[in-house]
Order: sequence, then structure tokens, then C-alpha cells
Amino acid sequence: MGITASAPTNPNGDLNEQLSKLGDRYPFGNDEIIRLARVYTFLNTSPVDSRKDLLTDKFLVDLATFSSTLRKPILSKSDENSYVDLLQVDENMFMKPSHQILKRRERIKFIMSIIDENVLPDNFGRTMNETFFTLLKPVKFDGEYDLSPDVVEAKIGWMKLAKFIDGASETSRRGSRKAMECVFKCCALENDSNRANAKKLMDCFYRIALACAIYDTYMTNQRMMEDQKERIRLKEIEKKKQEEEKERLIAAGQYNPDDDDEDDSSDEETIIPPFDPSTMYPSDIGDTLATSLLEYAQKNSMNMGMGSLNINDSSQGDTNDTISLDIFLAWADSNAPCLGSCLETFVHLILFPDRPYPPSRSEFIFPRLEGQQSAFFNSDQSPLLFNFATMSPSLCGAWHRLYTTDSDGLSFNRLQNALLGYSGPTLLIVREADQGGVFGAFSSTAWKESKNFYGNSDCFLFSILPSLKLMRPRGAGTNYQYCNPESRSRGYDGQAHGIGFGGDCNQPRLFISETFDENRASASDLTFEAGRLLPPREGLSKLFDLESLEVWGVGGDEVVAEALVGRKKQREIVASNIQKARKVDKAQFLDDFKSGLIESKTFKHRAEMRGRGDCHVDENDDSNYVYEK
Repeated sequence: MGITASAPTNPNGDLNEQLSKLGDRYPFGNDEIIRLARVYTFLNTSPVDSRKDLLTDKFLVDLATFSSTLRKPILSKSDENSYVDLLQVDENMFMKPSHQILKRRERIKFIMSIIDENVLPDNFGRTMNETFFTLLKPVKFDGEYDLSPDVVEAKIGWMKLAKFIDGASETSRRGSRKAMECVFKCCALENDSNRANAKKLMDCFYRIALACAIYDTYMTNQRMMEDQKERIRLKEIEKKKQEEEKERLIAAGQYNPDDDDEDDSSDEETIIPPFDPSTMYPSDIGDTLATSLLEYAQKNSMNMGMGSLNINDSSQGDTNDTISLDIFLAWADSNAPCLGSCLETFVHLILFPDRPYPPSRSEFIFPRLEGQQSAFFNSDQSPLLFNFATMSPSLCGAWHRLYTTDSDGLSFNRLQNALLGYSGPTLLIVREADQGGVFGAFSSTAWKESKNFYGNSDCFLFSILPSLKLMRPRGAGTNYQYCNPESRSRGYDGQAHGIGFGGDCNQPRLFISETFDENRASASDLTFEAGRLLPPREGLSKLFDLESLEVWGVGGDEVVAEALVGRKKQREIVASNIQKARKVDKAQFLDDFKSGLIESKTFKHRAEMRGRGDCHVDENDDSNYVYEK
């Protein structure tokens, strides 16, 4: 049953009333509601012949292609084609758009088709459409038996539109928890909508995050290429003008070779290459997140007296690799609070790519290494990078490597030099040599030398291989971070020398010693939540040998850039002070030298001569030390 395209009796009043009613129910502004209503009517109710050559029959591709590229409606009350009803199919939708809009439409369609086919899980778009955007169940109007067919049709039409707008809000504006529920429902088992396979669920989030990165990278690359093309075009025009002016001067006999501008060939731009989406296609996400989720489910089932997960229990799904929605949400809240931002960001890119991300929401930006080498990440789309980004918004966006043992060596001086003066958040990642476990700490406070702990409650510890575990401050202690080199006290303070987190000054919970020997990783302390940092091992040893250590500046593009500028200025100040200290006042030095303030045997003979009868000394004449023979 279709949706009526006829205008209401009181058009202007009805539109305002519709916007007010929907605005009260959904977290969208009037312009956003109009956009959603128009793309809905275009995709679902407009004449088939007018759109059959434009649509791909792939929900996400078509939704993204037309959400931001349909012509704006005419809202003038005096115009006969005025937009007066949210369900109105106006001819303005099908008018040929501008060349710029057509180009944008082609780009969106191109990259979304690639994402739909190569990045997102199979049938993800269709599942999203059927689950959240489409009214599938039959509609009944209890107690309203005398409704005319037109009224019934109109009511159903509004219910379908409301369902579509509700789907947009559920997946992008209702918060991270609601977005996680949406992804879970898309991955739920066919025979149990309240359970999902743990690894498939984590893989789905990873692919959505990559879809955001690929879409944004491609569109940014296209804009940069277009801007560069325009700059080159303008330069060519300017160059041609200069050549014409030169020819005119030569013809007039007024040309002076000395007036020629210097050759600016060195200023030519390096051509920006087109972005290849295949370089960011997803790889195997691994078992880190799924293992963590299943361990959490196992632990909680034991705590609730349910025993271990039973593979033969039909309530647990087909296998013991499945988890319930409640367990998943509880686990994500503790260990991966940014998971829901993946879907919220993706849907925003589809519906409102031309608008800034809502400031009240945390945008998910896949970490970018910008070509920097790492001992932990083998590619820009590494699942390990995704795992980090799920922990905190501060771990999204650009990363800058401050220190790595692979190229900087096991040098505490270099590590300290990399940290001191850098004012932004930092991420310390450790790989232990015995079993390859990966763990570390995040700090939002600038590093400094101190015998005491410092920092704030944004600091946290983590284990990420073989299983993810986030350990936040528990509120009892404040021993967040610690940097105490031996040179600060010459080793007389009796404290641990190195950098650490948690614990106390003698035994920090996570500790990298100044010599990189006898490093320590404990499972509990008073500052952070309990949790194993090291992989399971025989014995109870807390010590580990270091295989790799890296420190990255994080916090996003602007934060990293600002912190690097600050560190550069700090280093310049230190270098300037050192240079000043090296400049010695030669006259003062000689006075100190002769006075004995600076110990030396150079003028020892003067003291030995004094008092001898054959020695005459004029104290006012430096050259008059005379020995009578």
C-alpha cells in the first residue's frame, strides 16, 4: 500500500505541525527531518519510472547517494510548487541537479558501492533496512472501523515515515548503548534474537569502523585532488599571462632579461595520487575482542551461579561462542565503551555528510599512523588499532610515534627525552618477550620528573593481547603515573627508578625500569581496577623481559599537532639555556683561576715563593713576580 502524494487542505500549517510533532519525538532539527522525509519518499514512494535508472536496490548505497544530493524543497508560501507536506513527492526532486551535485552523487555512489560489497558484512544493509527503517508488520487500527481507504492509507504512510525516522535516530542519535543494540540485532542468531556469535559481532563493528575510515579518506582525497587541480589551473593561467606580457615587451623593445622572475619549477606541487580503497579492506579481526567477551560471559555466569557455558544448552545458542545482549552491553561498558560510536558515525556520514558531527556525540575516527612504522601494527587497517580505538575517544584519529625500541634502542635517556616537554596524551604499549603479551597504559597528563606520583583519573591500564581488558581508576588511590630517573636524586631516594603506573614508589604496578631489566606488571593495586596485565603463565612472577616498547602521542589531530609544537619550543628553550651556560666569561674565569677558586697547580709556585727573602712581589702588578738570583 503506497503513501498518498496529495497535499493537505491547510498546507503551510500542516508542515509546521508535522515538524513540531516529529521534532518532539526524535533528536533531529527541522532541516534534518525534512531531509529524512524527502529521501524516504524518493526511495519508497516516488514513481518507479522516474527513479529506476538512479537506484541500485542496495539500501545503504541509495540512502547515502541521495540523502545529501536531492534538490532542496521550495518553502515559499506563494509558490505553487511549495513543499507543504513531509510525504509530498514534488517534482523538484527529479529536476536535473547541478554539475557539482552530480559529481558528488557519483563519488558517493562509487565509494559506497565498494564499501557495501567489500567491507561491510554480507547483507548488512538489507538487514539494517528491514530491522530499523521499514515497517514490516501488518497495521491494525483498533476501534476505528469507519475509516475511509484514503485515511487508512495516509495513517499507514505516516507510520512508515515515522519508522524510517526512528531507524535513523536509533542508529545515530540515541546514544552509544542504543547503537550497540542495533548492531547486535543485525548480528543476532536466526533462532534466537537475543544471542549473537561473539567473533562475528566484533568483526561487524570492525568492518563498520573501517567503512567510516574508507569513506572519509576517499572523500577527503577527492577534495584534495580537486583543490590541487584548481591550483594548478590557476598557476597555468598566471604563467600564460606572464609569457604574453614578455612577448609584448619584446615586441616593443622594452624587454629586460633581468626583470624575469626566478625559475619557480622547484615550487611545483607533488601530484596527489588517488586513494585506493583496497588498501584498507578488512583483515581477520583475530580473537582478542571475542576472547575477552567470552571470558567476561564465563566469569559472570559463574558469579551468578549459572555454572560454565553449556554447549548443549539451547538457551545459549548453537555453540558456546555466543553471548547474550545484556552480557555484551555490560562488557562493552567496561572494556570497549566506544564501540557504539562506529555505527553512529557511519550513519551520520550516510545521512548528513555535509554537516558537522553533533558535538554531544563522540565521533569514531579510525587511528591513523600516517606512514609511521610500528612493531605492533603491520598495516593502517590493523585490527589492533581498532581495538585501541574502542577504549577511549582519545585513541581515535592521528597518532604520532614518540619512541620505539626498534629504532631508538633500549635507551631510557631517549625515552625520557621523547616524553618530557610533550604536553598531549600518551599511549605506552609493551610487548613482553616470554609469550608475546601486549599491554600498557594511557595517560592524559604531561610527563615530568618527580619522586611522587601525579596525573588524573583519565589514566588507565590495559591488556590487549591475548585478551582485551581495560582497568580504570577505582577511586580509592591517586597513584596514576610516575617518572623518577636515578639522575634526579643520584639514586639516594631509595625509590624505584624508571616510569610506572599504580602501586607505590617502591613497587609500581606497571613499571619499566631505567635499565629495562626487572620490569614489573602486577594484577592489582589500590589505584586501578584489578586485572591481569601479563598473559597466563606458570608461577606467580610479576617480572617480565621487554621485547618491544613504543610510546605514541594521541588525542586527535589538533591535540597531537599542538603538543608537538609545544615540545619543539620546549626543546629550543633547553638548547638555548645549555648554549648560554657554555659561554664562559674569560676574564672572570682567569680571576677565579688565579685566586684559587678553581683548583689548579698552574700558579702553585707563587705561593711557594712568598716569604722567601730573595723574592719581591708587587701585588698590584701581575707581571712582577721577581726572583733575585
